[in-house]
Formats: sequence, C-alpha cells, structure tokens
Amino acid sequence: MSVVGVLQARMGSSRLPGKALRPLAGKPLVWHMIDRMRRTGVCERIVLATTMDPRNAPLIEFARAEGLEVVQEERENDLASRIMQVVSLTGADFLLKTGGDCPLVDPDVMRGMVARAISTGADFVSNRVRWTFPIGLSCDVVSASSVRWCDSNLSKAEERELFAVYIRDHPERFKVASFEHEHDLSHHGWTVDTPEDYAFIQSVFDALYREGGCFGMNDVLRHLEAKGSA
Repeated sequence: MSVVGVLQARMGSSRLPGKALRPLAGKPLVWHMIDRMRRTGVCERIVLATTMDPRNAPLIEFARAEGLEVVQEERENDLASRIMQVVSLTGADFLLKTGGDCPLVDPDVMRGMVARAISTGADFVSNRVRWTFPIGLSCDVVSASSVRWCDSNLSKAEERELFAVYIRDHPERFKVASFEHEHDLSHHGWTVDTPEDYAFIQSVFDALYREGGCFGMNDVLRHLEAKGSA
C-alpha cells in the first residue's frame, strides 16, 4: 500500500496572511510541517496542494526547493478537486493529509493513523471523528477510492470544500475509524489562525525546538504544565 503525504496550504489567509512562510525558530512554518511528515517514515512522496492564487508563488518555490511536488487548483475552495489531483499525480492508495496551520502535528500520531488505515482498510482514519487530541494535531488518512468518489459525486460547493468532513459523516458509505487519545486533550488549541495563535506557537518553538530534533505532543504538554498553563 503506497502512502503519500499532502500539505494543504496557501498564502491567502484572511486573518494571518502568509502564515505558511512565517518563521518559527528560524525556519518557515511549512518547513516544520514537511520535516514532521518526513519523520513519520511512511510517506513515499510529499505533495503541496495549493491553489492558482499568484500569492502562493513564494510558497510553491519554497516547497519545490524542499523536494516537494505541487498541485494547484483553480477553484480556491474546491478541496475535492485539489486532493484528487494528488491522487492522479501519485497513484497513491492512501493520503496522509494535514492543513497548513498545524506546525505541531506529531509524527508519532500520524504514523499511528497510517498504520490503522493500512491494517483495517479504512477509507478514513482521523483524530477529528471524536476530538481527543489537541486541536492543531489535526490530520486525516484518506483512501484514494474515497477521494475519487467525492470528486465524482459531490456537487455542492460546501461539500466539495469539506469533502473530508463528508466522508467522516457518512460511515454508511465509507469505512470510518476514529483515532483517539486515552485522555481528552481537546481543550488545547494549537492551530495558527490568528496573530495571537502565532505568538503562542512561536513561544513553544523558541522553548523546545533544537536544530536536527523534533519535539512532540508530550513535550509541549510538559512545557505548558511547567509554565502553569496546561
């Protein structure tokens, strides 16, 4: 079973423009996401899935310099088509995908989700079925067959944008598996959507990142506990 990593990212965020290339511990945010996806050891290739917006040019240039392949969708919010382009490009059986606002996504969590998908043959394995992980460790493992079905059959704009949610919410059609932590940690919000989020994530990387290393979810939890903000 072939697995391809997918980073859904673009530069046109309304609340925090250009966040994908904003620095964290001296490296662009997206660099850390690429590094963490590579550290799973399960992705044969990694693809940046973005849009035709000209503002994405520096992001595309950076991704290609890092060895990623790139797909671009003309329709800004048509994620079904955007991700279908990855399936067509790579011929993968499964896609491990995450959004461009999750620089703390954990390699161990991603690796466990891929293992679950391969061992069970699930169409959709996610920590977003029932939230127990910190918000910001969000990722999905999606079968190529389910992406093809969505691209061919979903016609409403909102369904095509949120096609992964459609898969999640239709277990009668797709085999869906929830990937959960033993404790409910969903009260933690670790995404980068606003300047305040970015300042928080900057402080975490400044405290924990070391060149050549990769800290995980438990390291962040211990750091927050030590600061009294767990």
